[in-house]
Amino acid sequence: MRLLTEAWITAARLRRKVGKPPIETWHAERRRWLSQHAAGRSFADIGGLFIDGETSFAAEDAGASAVTLFDVGDKEFAPKFLAEHERRGSKVRYVQGDLHDSVAVGQVGLHDVVWCTGVLYHSPNPMDQLLKLREITGELLYLGTHTIPEVPGVPQASLFYPHLDDAARAALSRAYWPSADGYVGVGVPIDERPMHGYANFWWGITPSALRAMLRAARFEVVEEFRIHPSPWQTELVARPMDAEPMVPAVDYFRSRREARERGEEPPPWPE
Repeated sequence: MRLLTEAWITAARLRRKVGKPPIETWHAERRRWLSQHAAGRSFADIGGLFIDGETSFAAEDAGASAVTLFDVGDKEFAPKFLAEHERRGSKVRYVQGDLHDSVAVGQVGLHDVVWCTGVLYHSPNPMDQLLKLREITGELLYLGTHTIPEVPGVPQASLFYPHLDDAARAALSRAYWPSADGYVGVGVPIDERPMHGYANFWWGITPSALRAMLRAARFEVVEEFRIHPSPWQTELVARPMDAEPMVPAVDYFRSRREARERGEEPPPWPE
């Protein structure tokens, strides 16, 4: 099995070199896209406290009408963000919360443009996160996430990282230069300490699986970029589809029971 994994990774590394842009070009294209689409629109930066609000401030500089930074971290432990916020006299709003939490997502609210990079693969429930992103995206979602190369003969494949054996991790780690030591769950075993779960890489999602997940979450992919770390990272733009959710709200069936217990008519079945 390890030999097959190494052959798959080696082939992907070779394909990665074809058409791969310089890292400077990749960063410049990101900045260009943000400047073009943030201007005059409300902008939400999901998970950006990790880089001290850099994306939020860039959106503000680009002329966004309002900017919200949403992250799990305590802003008191982000002194660079606080200092820059004060230096600028910034109006960036910070909301602390978890993207899986419907209440926190409601506090973020609807934004024209949502930027979410480096978040999805740190969740054991990436599909739930995409559904939450759909709730707050008015026009465009810029999504960047760790991915794995397509698996030959297996469309829309995904790899669950926790509890891989050492041989499998060693084979997968060959993809990363200079090493995968910082990728918890890939280069090193998962961190099983309580409250440290979001430090882990949970899922290696292929680009085809990611596109299918976005469609299931009622997004339409409108642009995909060839980027420097490809195929171990995918960045694309998606637009909300005009379609009702496939999955009922999590409180729907409980609400029906509770209504009956109160002697009331339960909520109607959707058309």
